Amino acid sequence: MSNRLPTESRRAADRSPDNGLSPSFPAWGDRMSIDQLHELSQIADELRASADELAWRQVAVCRRFHSYDTVPDEDLHRSSKRNVFRVVETLHGRDLLPADISEDEGTSSRRRAIQGVPAEDVLACYWAVLSVLRDEFIARATAAGLPSDAVLFGTRRLWDMTERLGGVLMQARHEIDIELARHDERQKLALLQRILSGNLLPAEVSHLGSAYGLQPDSEHWVFRARHPDGTPQSLTRHIERTCAGQHFPALVGPIDGDLAGITCRRPSVNDDVTVLATVGPFPLHMLGQAFAECTRLLTVAVRYGKHGLVDRESLSVRIAVIEESEIGAALFHRYVATVLEESPIADLILESVQTYLAKHRRISAAADALLVHSNTLRYRLEKYTSITGADLTDTEAIIEVWWALEYWQVRRDRSNEPGQLAREAGP
Repeated sequence: MSNRLPTESRRAADRSPDNGLSPSFPAWGDRMSIDQLHELSQIADELRASADELAWRQVAVCRRFHSYDTVPDEDLHRSSKRNVFRVVETLHGRDLLPADISEDEGTSSRRRAIQGVPAEDVLACYWAVLSVLRDEFIARATAAGLPSDAVLFGTRRLWDMTERLGGVLMQARHEIDIELARHDERQKLALLQRILSGNLLPAEVSHLGSAYGLQPDSEHWVFRARHPDGTPQSLTRHIERTCAGQHFPALVGPIDGDLAGITCRRPSVNDDVTVLATVGPFPLHMLGQAFAECTRLLTVAVRYGKHGLVDRESLSVRIAVIEESEIGAALFHRYVATVLEESPIADLILESVQTYLAKHRRISAAADALLVHSNTLRYRLEKYTSITGADLTDTEAIIEVWWALEYWQVRRDRSNEPGQLAREAGP
């Protein structure tokens, strides 16, 4: 029988949306006779009748992949049976699954991801089981005496189907991998927040933290960082890259607009604008307390306009200046406010005293830093003493004056912030 049919016959064999068949098979009628199409359909129906047996043969192929050991037989059988019906519909010239098939290839791929089967095994296994069905088609078509061109055409259709649906598998896998990564990131952030907030018992920290490498007897650094632009990815990557251990990747995430985390190494910053407060190392049961200390240090550092890495040692008594506001207010009234009220050059006098103390009370060094003559500095210091009565040679008085000036500096800096004076009622 010739493969070239009259126009009427070719039209009758065309596959089009009008007759319920997929438009992805438009050329069948042009290349094959009606009888050959019918014979292909008969082979497809034979495969459908053997669906259960062919499904179990596919399950056996899946078991060659060790990553499929955790996937139940009934799960694999369900997907394998779907494969048979997919082949049957393809040979019929249709791109639809029967209504009673509830799971397509994408759904199976997503479930394999959840079951822990690697993506490369999913694709390799899919090609392997489809080759079983393809070989079965070729064997049955050959035994039925189908012309070689008809067998070749059906085989090519099955190859095309396998390639196309292999792409569907990989796309679905890519999507679920992204979803799982986001879910894991959310879980990690939730754990980090619970640990740092102190809302977990020590046993819970050890149990939940073990999934991320936190060992019960380990000690870690805790940090809290603030950047003008929020929590930039560059800082996150820097911390993760430089502070990870052999068995513990740094736990890092946003908390209340700041970047916070737990690391096994002392953290650092990678720019000139970030301020990062850190304490450590501490055992697991003290990480919540450590974070509270970081928050405290960060608050002080921000009030002082600090940048870079800060800790208790670098902030020193400035912590008390910020936190003991009543003491600071009293000393401010005694050693600063009176100067501001009585002298027209109050700012110059106070700056001179502050520099003098910072230079360890060395007149020449302080004068050089202020770019004034030594006698000018002496005059300002004497003026300060006459107004406040402070003896700048007395250790106790020096401490009080330093405290008052630090309090004044912080208060002045805060007053320069937009809207701060309206919010803050101070001495």
